[in-house]
Amino acid sequence: MRLWRCVAVFFGAAAAMYGPGFYGVGLARATDINDDVILGALVAEFHISVAASLVPDTTPEAIPDAATSEEAITGAAQLILLTGIIDPPAASGTDGGEADLGKALDAFLSFAGTLDKAKETPLSPKLARALACQLIGADPVAHAALGSTLGIDADDAADCAKTQAKAAALWNGRLAPYRRGPGLTPPKDSGPLYVEIAPVIDEANEAIAESLRGNGLFDSLAERLNAELALPFARMLLVTECGGPNAFFNPDRREIVLCDERIAAWIAAVGKG
Repeated sequence: MRLWRCVAVFFGAAAAMYGPGFYGVGLARATDINDDVILGALVAEFHISVAASLVPDTTPEAIPDAATSEEAITGAAQLILLTGIIDPPAASGTDGGEADLGKALDAFLSFAGTLDKAKETPLSPKLARALACQLIGADPVAHAALGSTLGIDADDAADCAKTQAKAAALWNGRLAPYRRGPGLTPPKDSGPLYVEIAPVIDEANEAIAESLRGNGLFDSLAERLNAELALPFARMLLVTECGGPNAFFNPDRREIVLCDERIAAWIAAVGKG
């Protein structure tokens, strides 16, 4: 997977379109954008949204809140670890090189996990810290800087390791029938994750949509996931205009909906910060 480092250019253009007061935060100028944080936000939101769609026995009433549940957070961590997308790339994130998604995700979690609780962001500091704890529990050395930023000491890291082990056992059992690999045959009713970046009306959201089409990030993440896992009944990640910073699963249409406004909210939050 080669993801070219064009996030700052694309999302700087999108951020510049949002004026003061957007979802409770101020103007995000292109020069304000920390591209690692935005890239990490996209990586996190992708995996949280997919994991939320895999939480069993989710009732229609609970679906709108699935992407903000702790179970979706722990599931996202397991998907991230399963695909190895946070492993250091062969060529580090420089112009013409492959992006370091692990570095970007840690930058995002450092940012989101230390935000003022009063700020309105798509993911609360508590849930950002829960995702960070899962990653630290799996590899405390690789995420030592993240742990330091979030104030997670050695005792806390040991607790994270226990929490991560329990989550891994739960999700490994849940995903085992759908794993791909030598000697493994997923169920006939399973299939891949598709990605669709929908047309939009709002000019600012169109900048985000064009960014995602251009950099191919979600397609690359889906490719890595599909190499390891078949999803029950297959499903589509639909990035679309919703009217609010939401993410949810529509089981009738088998669509994982990630709203453009949710991405825009992170761009604005980073610009404010």
